[in-house]
Amino acid sequence: MNGFAKRKQQSKEDIRRAAGELFSQFGVDRVSMADIARKAGVSQATIYNNFENKEALTREFVSTAVSELISQVRVVLETPQNYHDKMEAFFQFISRMLANNKPNGEISPVFSGSIDLQSDPEMMKIRAEAQEQMIGLLLVLAEEGRQQSQINPQITDATLVLYFTAFMDLFSGSGIQQRAFRNPKLVLELGNLMMFGLQGPR
Repeated sequence: MNGFAKRKQQSKEDIRRAAGELFSQFGVDRVSMADIARKAGVSQATIYNNFENKEALTREFVSTAVSELISQVRVVLETPQNYHDKMEAFFQFISRMLANNKPNGEISPVFSGSIDLQSDPEMMKIRAEAQEQMIGLLLVLAEEGRQQSQINPQITDATLVLYFTAFMDLFSGSGIQQRAFRNPKLVLELGNLMMFGLQGPR
């Protein structure tokens, strides 16, 4: 790689890093291309030479953030603990993550459809793949629960997929994220409902 190519690659990385930091701090909707250019120390023209538009930068940011999230969840769920301890650790992780959102209602771009990207095909693909990976991890955990006699063996994986999907849809909503910031115990209580139902632990 010659000097020009190296500078171009470094410039692209600087833009990607600056956008990610600003999106994380202020939310996608509140960050302009001019903000990203200042943060990265480049011109707006340089950004457009590397990325088609703000939506393209947002897709890269969300894709990276989702990959990091899945990796962190994998670490939590693959630790050598029993089923209940892993589930509690999982919900504590989700609770901490949601509690780190800003109190002004700005939702993490990992979950939100910032700048109207909910219907964007690439964004929908990123979300679908992330959900599939998350459910796969939870199904592995559920099998551990079956082996430890903590989950009814008659409940099929197909039913568990629907159940886990419903909870993931709940946690990805803006309302629950804003409430979780105000009440950190909310996610843990919902986690207890997921594990034990309305009767609670026996």
